[in-house]
Amino acid sequence: MAASKLNLPIVEKGATYRHTLFWKDSTNTPIQLTGCESRIQVRDSIDSPDVIIELSTENGRIILFPPLGRIDLYISSTDTSALVGFGGVYDMEVYFTNGDIVRLIEGRVTFKPEVTR
Repeated sequence: MAASKLNLPIVEKGATYRHTLFWKDSTNTPIQLTGCESRIQVRDSIDSPDVIIELSTENGRIILFPPLGRIDLYISSTDTSALVGFGGVYDMEVYFTNGDIVRLIEGRVTFKPEVTR
């Protein structure tokens, strides 16, 4: 399965960021995510060695709801305030307990500067 292209909604610096995704198969049945972990890294470019921000199930910025195939992305307002630059590229990997890794989505993300600070 090739990763779906998805440019994420704009991340407003200084504001809480939340975005929900639902992963379903071709028959509209939720993908079972029990025991899975997930990770996103945002970088200026694909080749950049520097990670601007990482979202993961380990750091609480990705929350999985296994039976629903639901994936919530979360970045606190404190963390969005600390973002540098104007965005970059990302991809999301999902790690299954059997060792399979799926790159679910990939695309761009834009950071919108904060005026009130």
